[in-house]
Amino acid sequence: MRRLWVCVFLGLMILVQPVYSEGVLSPVETTLPAAQDIVRRIYGENIADEIYEDLTTPQYTALVAKFTENGSRYIFDARSASLGVNYLSRLYLIQELEAASNGRIEVDVVGNHFNVVGRLPGYLPGDHPVIVVSAHYDSAELSPGANEDGSGIAVVLSLARMLSKYEWPLDIYFIAFNARNAFIPISGSPEVASYFQVLDIDILTMYNVDTILLPDPDGAFNEQIQIGYYDDGQIGYHTGQYWAEMTQMISNNHGAGVITAVPHTSFGLWGGSDHISFFNRGFSGITCLFESGSEADGSSSTPADMWTNADFDFFLGREATCAIGASIAFTMSRRYGSPTIIESDFSNGPGQFEMVQFVISTPTVVNITSRWFGGSSTFYLVDSDFNLIDVNAFPNASAWESTEIFNEQLTTKGLYFLFAENTHYGSVGYEVSITFDSDIDGNGILDKNEYWLPQSYFTSDQDDDGVSDAEEIFHGTDVNNVDSDGDTMDDRFEIEMGFNPTDPSDGNEDADNDGLTNAQEYSGGLNPFSKDTDNDKIDDLWELTYGLNPLVNDADLDLDGDSITNLEEYKAGTNPSVSDAVMNPLIWLALPVVVVIPVVGFLYIRTKNQELLA
Repeated sequence: MRRLWVCVFLGLMILVQPVYSEGVLSPVETTLPAAQDIVRRIYGENIADEIYEDLTTPQYTALVAKFTENGSRYIFDARSASLGVNYLSRLYLIQELEAASNGRIEVDVVGNHFNVVGRLPGYLPGDHPVIVVSAHYDSAELSPGANEDGSGIAVVLSLARMLSKYEWPLDIYFIAFNARNAFIPISGSPEVASYFQVLDIDILTMYNVDTILLPDPDGAFNEQIQIGYYDDGQIGYHTGQYWAEMTQMISNNHGAGVITAVPHTSFGLWGGSDHISFFNRGFSGITCLFESGSEADGSSSTPADMWTNADFDFFLGREATCAIGASIAFTMSRRYGSPTIIESDFSNGPGQFEMVQFVISTPTVVNITSRWFGGSSTFYLVDSDFNLIDVNAFPNASAWESTEIFNEQLTTKGLYFLFAENTHYGSVGYEVSITFDSDIDGNGILDKNEYWLPQSYFTSDQDDDGVSDAEEIFHGTDVNNVDSDGDTMDDRFEIEMGFNPTDPSDGNEDADNDGLTNAQEYSGGLNPFSKDTDNDKIDDLWELTYGLNPLVNDADLDLDGDSITNLEEYKAGTNPSVSDAVMNPLIWLALPVVVVIPVVGFLYIRTKNQELLA
């Protein structure tokens, strides 16, 4: 009898199981290329903050110590440049430039004095102006030259590592001059300047770094490093002053604010370092960074110029490096068709001020907006001579929408200051945006209306994929291939969706975690960032699995005609294409009566009859 009830129970369990056959999704079969090591290409984004985060003071200090550990690198003339520590230092520089860039920097040795010239190629085709970072690698006789000029070489090597992580529009040159302290001073850099002339290389800006570790003990905090430029007034503003003041701006807005622009008439090293060889040959954009405490630097050109000198502040070397690198990043963040935008986020305590600097290179309207989180604030707009241009006070503001602070026409080129004062009793957080037009090369054409490419690139589209040849260059894609990385997603789709059109691995990724790869979503015309492209409350993968259309709202339809909508089937986990996948609940209630009870009754009677016969 016990076996009887077990059989009945098992039979009941079998009966109550819904029986249906599920459809199976046939995913798009794609064989995608393997992921590659991709260097990030910079266009239209300012990574100044990233540059500042990529170097620590100990890292910078270690480079100075390493480069100067073997003593003096002095040479008398070109003949002695192939011997001793100077020769070994040159080999070290070549190896470091190549290693720091993973071989991306092309290194050459130029001139009779063996100047080391490294070039990080830009990605733009054709001839364009270049950016130069330089220092001299020789030292004074008997001097290890930690400050003069191991400090400058450490800047060059640090930036070679930091900047070679990216692809930039323009070439960047990293130069180590020789023979700055030779019997005939500044003998090496004229050879490189002539080399640039022969190759018809145009310099956009040059940062020459020469001795930067000793601040003026009595000087202001924001003047610890000087950046010298040739002062040619408003007419020649772009030939040097713009670059010096822009670097000061970057140091203030992103760094410690220790750099100040100084005209050549007040800059003690203007005629005494290697940049002068380029300036004298007509190159523009020439600047030189120098310490403010040179008059108090008793170790200069002596055996005491060692990296262990307690008077040296290696943080200044780190700050100079980052300010130059971030200035280069800011310069090459230009986007065709867009104005210049400077953004700054900060917090002020009660009664505190914060200063944001910006540089005007052409007459323009400057629009300044801010969101702030707190109470009342007052804003001041000030020119380079600290004359007040305008002031606006606000009792409060929206934390969600920007408030226009100033909309001013500025005609004088130069450095300007925005001061934000917290007049509230509590701390206030600010998000400031400053928008204006620029013309950094002074050619009379606004930067937003030109780029370092011929205009024709912006109107041509050789592969007819809806992406101009200029945009293809900016993104690193093939102008003759609609799918540059071969991941089955067209370049235009990847650009519009924010994917990387040069990285094949993102075809196999699943941006919305819905079980469909990005490539499958693209092939089906789906939204790779939505699990439910047609917003019918049924996931795309489920619709594809059971033959529904993920591009059409078919939630209220009944595919199998069983009076249960597709959405109801989705929620119940049943098959919308099989009508008997889910039976009426009343049938399940009646099933024990209709099927099981008669069977049990029959078996019971049979058992009783067997007992009577026995």
